[in-house]
Amino acid sequence: LAAAAIAAHAAWLGDTLEPAGGLSLGLADSASLMGLAIGFGGLLAVFRPRFRTVAAVCLGLAALLAAGTGSMPEPREIAASGWPLALHVVLAMGSAGMFAIAAVLVVLLALQDSALRRGHTGGWLATLPPVESLERALFSVIVTGEAALTVAILAGLLFVTDLFAQHLIHKTVLALIAWAIFACLLVGHWRFGWRGRTAARYTIAGFVVLALAYFGSKFVLEILLGRHWG
Repeated sequence: LAAAAIAAHAAWLGDTLEPAGGLSLGLADSASLMGLAIGFGGLLAVFRPRFRTVAAVCLGLAALLAAGTGSMPEPREIAASGWPLALHVVLAMGSAGMFAIAAVLVVLLALQDSALRRGHTGGWLATLPPVESLERALFSVIVTGEAALTVAILAGLLFVTDLFAQHLIHKTVLALIAWAIFACLLVGHWRFGWRGRTAARYTIAGFVVLALAYFGSKFVLEILLGRHWG
């Protein structure tokens, strides 16, 4: 059922993202594309029985984001379609989806830690994997997201001629800051064993900055100023 839902989401989104041979990068459809990446992550988690609560949260979040597909048709950003641009868009939203999953894992870890400190070991807590397993999954997701974000940033350089004229300066700076935050977290985890609350703070901070890069700047441009990237 999850695979069928994701396939339907992908088909619907594909028709919406490529009107008349161009590429639509509207705010709602970008969020839907991020939701598709979250959904794929949830689908993978389904196959690990102890991670099915995580899968349910991810699939629910993906469904909410999918519901907005095509809901904001104007203004649209239409660009010439091609594999470099498609690669950039997919990797950018895919990395955002991975970091969204990381944020979900951080929240679940915080709730799990709070429940364990109070001596609560039953109920919903019993449906989650052990803390160590959740933390390993968290860093695996962050590594995947950081790799995708790195390639997305490099691919994006192919389309930049003037950061200010193309209204890309805020997006680019914030994306680079988010990349640096996650890079610091990974280095700190590898070199100094960062985990727990330190990892949680870095993860949430990085995700918030990345969300501002992709969606905050896009909201200001599209909704408030009536402009678009490109």
